[in-house]
Amino acid sequence: MIDFIVILFSTIGFSFLPERLLKPHAPKITFKNIFQQGPIITLIFLCLTLIVQRPIFSGIAIFVFLVIMLGVSNTKFSTLREPMVFSDFMMFSQAFKHPRLYFPFLGLAPVIIMPLLIIGLIILVLLLEPALAFTWQRFLATPLAITALYFAIKRNALSSPLSLEPVIDNTELGLINTVAAYLFQSRTVSHKEKIKQTLRTAPFYSLSAHKKTIQRKPPNITVIQSESFFDARRLHPSIKTDILKNFDHCKQESVQCGELNVPAWGANTMRTEFSFLTGLAYEDLGFYRYYPYEYLSDMPVTSIASALKQQGYYCVCIHPHPASFFGRDKIFPQMGFDEFIDGSAFDTKADKFGPYISDQAVAQKVLDVTQQKTDKPLFIFVITMENHGPLHLEKIDPQEQASYFKSNSLSAKQDDELGIYLRHLNNADQMIKSLKTAYSKAQQNTLFCFYGDHVPSLPKIYSENEYDNPNSDYFIWRSSKKKSSNIKDLPIQSLAHLLLNEVRN
Repeated sequence: MIDFIVILFSTIGFSFLPERLLKPHAPKITFKNIFQQGPIITLIFLCLTLIVQRPIFSGIAIFVFLVIMLGVSNTKFSTLREPMVFSDFMMFSQAFKHPRLYFPFLGLAPVIIMPLLIIGLIILVLLLEPALAFTWQRFLATPLAITALYFAIKRNALSSPLSLEPVIDNTELGLINTVAAYLFQSRTVSHKEKIKQTLRTAPFYSLSAHKKTIQRKPPNITVIQSESFFDARRLHPSIKTDILKNFDHCKQESVQCGELNVPAWGANTMRTEFSFLTGLAYEDLGFYRYYPYEYLSDMPVTSIASALKQQGYYCVCIHPHPASFFGRDKIFPQMGFDEFIDGSAFDTKADKFGPYISDQAVAQKVLDVTQQKTDKPLFIFVITMENHGPLHLEKIDPQEQASYFKSNSLSAKQDDELGIYLRHLNNADQMIKSLKTAYSKAQQNTLFCFYGDHVPSLPKIYSENEYDNPNSDYFIWRSSKKKSSNIKDLPIQSLAHLLLNEVRN
């Protein structure tokens, strides 16, 4: 028993060491933090020991898990400017289903070596450490201790003051305490009721309850959420201006255009997407802001799609990736979409450009849907994939690379990654041209909205060029209405309102 206690307290003590590696938000070591983290580590320790009956193994496993978790958090922060948050644990299954979207950011060596080390360590410890002798006292006492610890952890977590800014909260409480506090507080009845009230008063709630607010023949509406799109010419003067010439033409003829303030940097598309569709600000969602589709899939969520559907529109989402990603297949029907066209509708070989379905193939799918559905006005919401990272896994030859730059003033390695990004950005620009050309010739009046979900993940390039602007870009263009554009920067939650106002005009 003494050995067991020594191992337990050693595990608790060592659990604080990895958190000193957090960058740049290493937590303060206070008695309160130790008092709150101790029960969490003890609970995990007892659960593991109850299963494997080997306390040394449990202690080592906890330490290794914390090192991995904190390493992932540091990688996420350097790439996305956000540490690990509690909802990231809900996305682990997505990482294994779609490894190319996640694991390359960790680096090849950790992804290969770490699992081998873990497997080797498990085998070694299990062989060397004998299992604890079975006793009825231990068998009965451990579940009671686990239950008591759970309620102690819950009480501490519910009483922890939070800012909902992960860096601040991690610094004050530590990552483990912060994850626990977010997890428990997000599931309180009061928070769920607050979110339900937010959804009941959401901008599109009243619109979805009333039919036919549009008196005349409504236009078709196409909205392109372009993956990792922003005007990269802001990043460095060496980038050629004609890389986005079609984007520029649409801006010049648009109803309105400008920079778009989005709640994501480098990834987390669903945050921008949810704010656009619902008209709700990122901050309105409380703890659910980090992964809204997971936590709101069982609540009534109105959107621009549900509002337009009540006005006679047929609402289609086109996304060249599995519909189950982020749980869109569950929540999009309740948001008002009649149809979801996902990656299964594309040719996985012919329609690809790079590792993903090309923007041009998506543009053609949009035009096909427009021609097929003629009995109702259409709302088509598109989520592109071509420009999704990790960009450093792709290759570019020097001749193509040089075609995107006026001069070579970046390091060769960073030039390569930026050149790959500009290749896909140019394809997004060609997508704009294809749709604009088709809509200009069509008899049906069409509203065409285009925006980027977030800036791409290019941390080294941002650092070298001291670039710190999180905004993407947008425009709203109308086939029947050519005029000088109104230039105005917007938050993403206002873009759908602007689009609906244009529908009524």
